[in-house]
Amino acid sequence: MLLSDAEILELKRTSPQYGRTQALADKLNALQLGKIDTTNYGVLKIGQPMLFMYRVTTGAASIIMSANLPFKIEVIDVFVQPRGASTNGTMQIHDGTNAITDAMVCAVDKTLARAATIDDAYAIIAKGGILEIVCAGDAVGSTIGLVTVVAVAVD
Repeated sequence: MLLSDAEILELKRTSPQYGRTQALADKLNALQLGKIDTTNYGVLKIGQPMLFMYRVTTGAASIIMSANLPFKIEVIDVFVQPRGASTNGTMQIHDGTNAITDAMVCAVDKTLARAATIDDAYAIIAKGGILEIVCAGDAVGSTIGLVTVVAVAVD
């Protein structure tokens, strides 16, 4: 949980702009409970993008969310900021079984990499699903960096 029940109540009580703060507290509480709203305009869904950021400090399979994703999401973008040198290093996003993105080069420090492809067959991850980073390369342990997954909530 991002905020405890006591923190939500405190946030509601302590602002001079009581009405606005109470609405914000209610929205934050709904968010942490997995109640994400999208607005429907026919087939167009409008939602707030969210970022899942994970620091890979030693190359391996790194779980961002392990069977505890609080709501259904669709991965719409991924980028990697390498933070070291790794011979032929790559990072790829998986749903626990299948590759969502192509392998992004993560071999040269400070050289930003972005997913060139996202497989729409696996980009939607169910509530309770898995979001995983899989590292590869000649020296997997040196494949390190900051991974950012951009996603939106879906019905």
